[in-house]
Amino acid sequence: MPSFFNRESGKQVNRGIFMKRQKLLFEIILGFGFAYYIVFNFFSGDRKFEDLALGTETVSYFAVDERQRPIHIQKSNQEEADALLNGWKSRGSKPVILFLGNSQTHSINQQKQGEVNFVEILYKYSLGSPLDVLCISLPNAGLQEFYLAYEYWKMKLPIQAVVLPVFMDDLREDGIRDVFFTDLIREKFQLKDTADFAAVKINRELQSYWPTNENSKMNVQSEDAPVLDETFQERTENFLNRKLEGRSSTWGNRSNVRGEFFNWLYKLRNTVLGIKANTIRKMIPQRLQLNMHSLSLLVKECVKENKKVLLYIPPIRSDAKLPYDENEYAKFKDSVREITEVNKRLIYFKNFENIVPTELWGYKAATNLQSEREVDYMHFQYKGHQIMADSLQHVLEKAIYPHGI
Repeated sequence: MPSFFNRESGKQVNRGIFMKRQKLLFEIILGFGFAYYIVFNFFSGDRKFEDLALGTETVSYFAVDERQRPIHIQKSNQEEADALLNGWKSRGSKPVILFLGNSQTHSINQQKQGEVNFVEILYKYSLGSPLDVLCISLPNAGLQEFYLAYEYWKMKLPIQAVVLPVFMDDLREDGIRDVFFTDLIREKFQLKDTADFAAVKINRELQSYWPTNENSKMNVQSEDAPVLDETFQERTENFLNRKLEGRSSTWGNRSNVRGEFFNWLYKLRNTVLGIKANTIRKMIPQRLQLNMHSLSLLVKECVKENKKVLLYIPPIRSDAKLPYDENEYAKFKDSVREITEVNKRLIYFKNFENIVPTELWGYKAATNLQSEREVDYMHFQYKGHQIMADSLQHVLEKAIYPHGI
């Protein structure tokens, strides 16, 4: 009877499978070792990626009151929001002038001991007045995010006036970043104007971060909440992650690896395309329209609610060629001014682009792989913040609050 099994060939098959498994195991160990070496040696720093563009000469500073309670925050999360609200209540729950801003608001170039930003200076000016000064500032804040922040915070605070800069750079931004709006996502906050296309877009983006069975890894679900739909693989991965993070700081630094890697790709792209800080930044029509429309919505809401608004063109460095097309920049300023025509009794416009002298500006981290540092068009020193505070104070007292801030 013919044999369908040859013992010798069976041994060869088993030996072949064993060799393949050995090779696969070796590749896994080698890959893990190489990845660990790269992470440990090149990505082990604790970096705040929202401050990535500031460089080494400029630091973030968030204003506080006389008892070191926050009057200025970046993230609308439970910790920062509660601290802001508790401080406001302890000062008497006064009506609020809400400042919105981007990194220019919360950055000081070459900061020295005791130097603060213009928000804190304005707060000190307001001491003894019937008004409180509070601020929300986000790096690279688009006007869609300003509109969302205003709509959310007006539910929490008795806002009487809003002050916000309109940066041409930020008209290139799009969307809502969940990291700065975790409370809104946790509360499933939605804009009420469901008939407007911008509001619908913002609501959809907020909904995309809500906890669901499908996107539970992208949401702000509490760590203590039971995850009923976890698979065996997910439970295993979570267990191993917790164990490794407790034993290895390098493993816990995985998010920095992702951030550093994407920053390197960003610089590589700029190097290949020859992009620098002074490269002309062309407007993106669809984003430009969406951001300006969001600003109009914010202004119209304030007019409807009888609140005053100050829109201003922010300071920009003038000793180097601007990174804008001159015609586009002129049209941009005109379009912001036109928004104030809606209601001149409540809406004010001011151009502060040239108020900060050349010597008060700094430098920033390079945007490519060839340069060490580049001219910074956005962030200035403490004296620039003093000038900014005085300029804003003058407008607020003269136009918005003639009886004093």
